[in-house]
Amino acid sequence: MLELTVHHFDQDVVLRFEHSLLSLSKWESKYKKAFMTKVQKSNSELLDYFQMMLLSPEDDPDLVLLLSTEQMDELVEYMNTPQTASSVPEDGQRKIDDETVTSELMYFWLTALRIPFQPTETWHLSRLTMLVQITGYKQQPEKKKRFTRRTAQSWVQENERRKKMLGTSG
Repeated sequence: MLELTVHHFDQDVVLRFEHSLLSLSKWESKYKKAFMTKVQKSNSELLDYFQMMLLSPEDDPDLVLLLSTEQMDELVEYMNTPQTASSVPEDGQRKIDDETVTSELMYFWLTALRIPFQPTETWHLSRLTMLVQITGYKQQPEKKKRFTRRTAQSWVQENERRKKMLGTSG
């Protein structure tokens, strides 16, 4: 959550923002397109997203219009900064960036991985995507050791060496 203060009618008002699956789904419902793409958003689309991120005061989303340019930059930085200490090994797995991510796709991931919507849909999106990646990674079966001709030959050689060393026939 990010808190920013604006001045409104001779008083300071604290605005609380959350970059979450809920705010993402509201924005995509309005615009009928994916938010999490590299396509640049218009100023009005970005302002709308800020309004959808606003948790409080929820009764006046127009307070977002009072944000300074620096505060808007801070909001964008908050959105782009990972909010997790976790990582997943890169071992040839498909990355989330390989497809267009929409709120529905993220809800599918939660459903498929049996991750409850509550409270995760209000987490920062970087934490939520990391949870999806960790859960997918941890649910993979362990790689089985391959039994190769080379492995069999090394076992035979080791058995022969031990027989000679111990003076036995097997």
